[in-house]
Amino acid sequence: MKNIFIITFIIFLTSCSSPYVDNRHKSDNFEKDEFKNVNAVEFLSLWEMFKASLESDVEHAVWPEWIETKTDESPLKRMNSANTRITFINHATFLIQSGGFNILTDPVFSERTSPFTFVGPKRVHNPGITIENLPPIDVIIISHDHYDHLDLASIETIAKRDNPKIYMGLGVGERLSGTEQIIEMDWWQSSQVAENFQLWFLDVQHFSGRWLNDRNSTLWGGFLLEINGQKIYFGGDSGYADHYKRTFEHFGSVDLAFLPIGAYAPRDFFKAIHMDPAEAVQAHMELNAGMSIGMHYGTFQLTSEDINDPLIALETAKNNANIKPSEFITLDIGKPFELKPSLVDHMPTYADAE
Repeated sequence: MKNIFIITFIIFLTSCSSPYVDNRHKSDNFEKDEFKNVNAVEFLSLWEMFKASLESDVEHAVWPEWIETKTDESPLKRMNSANTRITFINHATFLIQSGGFNILTDPVFSERTSPFTFVGPKRVHNPGITIENLPPIDVIIISHDHYDHLDLASIETIAKRDNPKIYMGLGVGERLSGTEQIIEMDWWQSSQVAENFQLWFLDVQHFSGRWLNDRNSTLWGGFLLEINGQKIYFGGDSGYADHYKRTFEHFGSVDLAFLPIGAYAPRDFFKAIHMDPAEAVQAHMELNAGMSIGMHYGTFQLTSEDINDPLIALETAKNNANIKPSEFITLDIGKPFELKPSLVDHMPTYADAE
């Protein structure tokens, strides 16, 4: 009887323990229990930001309570041609269909981006594809663990249904304990997803954390996907810095870049961590991107600018930089676009998908 009790107790402890293995200490970027940006950056603490917001005379724009948008109820199951199909779902969530793979970026389908279900930034439109109508997802990439990029409920739902490979920075996997096929990465590490699909996790200038006491305890970043003969850059969240130049110097021109253009005002608060549209255009040029798609705007009110300000400022920035309107675009929610590889200089063109 005693032996049975001991065995049962051991099994209980094993079942309660997490299989997660913490590899953060192996990273050169992890010092004194936190990750650092490549360039030294001073951020306001959450308390300092809260205090400054109370003292600031900046007016916060009033967003509409709800906007009707298109929802794709019958998305394409697979994209097996040479084209790449992009569907903007919301914020930083895109469905990328290329080379026969379905890839989801920073999936957020919940009503709020908050640790609480009853308070916090609330969406103002439906996702462009409902989570139930997503095609089978093969790969999820997660740029960092902020609530507007890492939605645990969405990940759990998709993981149970499709068991995709989920790529993220060091430490983020502990947030997803119990989910299979988690692959944590340090900056500039690569992973061979399949024969025709390789990805890299790259540094960007940002930070991480989901509560008051865990800032920079997990690693943030962007991704470079080399798939179907194209290079696709997903920038996650980032302030403007030299990492775009370094990415170009290492990989050459990218065919397509996803770059954040929203959540930037007031600049005193957010310049170090969020680009404005003019800086996003500069990043586009430094990546030498064939085309860029704007993201991180228009779904959750996180900062003080008006809902349409990023789109207006993007057009101004493109004009000032003398780049073609079609080089840096934004997509309608739930309306797929297809990228067709150009025969000249590996530059993509785009057209409405039928």
